[in-house]
Amino acid sequence: MADRLTHEPLTVPEQLLTVTAVQATDDYARLRCAGEIDQATAPLFADALAEAVPGRRRVEVDLSEVSFLDSSGINALVQHRKPGCALVVVNVPPHIRRVFDITGLTAILCA
Repeated sequence: MADRLTHEPLTVPEQLLTVTAVQATDDYARLRCAGEIDQATAPLFADALAEAVPGRRRVEVDLSEVSFLDSSGINALVQHRKPGCALVVVNVPPHIRRVFDITGLTAILCA
């Protein structure tokens, strides 16, 4: 989102998002995320999920190094849940887990 007068971003992420596949087999993948998952970085997050999920039975998303998660990140997770693949978040910091608790997604997404 940009300021209407200056066209400058209203907020700049403290830390850009990185998503790294730290482990992958035919049936399993583990992604490690670091930084902020928000409107600006959610497309990168969604692309990583889109690459990891197809054909796998379980995909774990390690959020231990995520400092912020908004509805854009939640949407990416929900949109990439597919039948036959358990997409779960692991190592969720308390401030991020609260987002899952508030949205009612703890039981669905948190391992």
